[in-house]
Amino acid sequence: MDQRLRNFYIEANVNSASPGQLLVTLYDALIEQAESAEMELSAPENAQDRSKAARAVSRCINIITELSAALRPEYDPNLCGTLSRLYCFFTRELSAALERAEAQRVRAILPLFRQLRNSWSQALKITEQSRPLAT
Repeated sequence: MDQRLRNFYIEANVNSASPGQLLVTLYDALIEQAESAEMELSAPENAQDRSKAARAVSRCINIITELSAALRPEYDPNLCGTLSRLYCFFTRELSAALERAEAQRVRAILPLFRQLRNSWSQALKITEQSRPLAT
């Protein structure tokens, strides 16, 4: 697919998405970038050049920063505190993985990203099913 068409499609989806859908989309992007970082750290084209891994890790950290900024402790302080600590842990692990070129650190947190994504996706489905239909 042409990159411009892909960008248009993504922008249209983001602009029409609900907050819950945006959250799941952020997790999808986080997983995609973490997989890319893990792959680049595992078998870089040039072991001395970690620029692709650094770019993927940077994108992961930017996404985690957005997820962290979206927390609303006034609604559930315990959940937000737990997620905040997890996001800090993820950021430290990603940074250490890049610094030490340890793909296994990224590999170890990828299942957690997937589990969080699936949990939010399930919560979104339940929320959407429980909403009354507009008349």
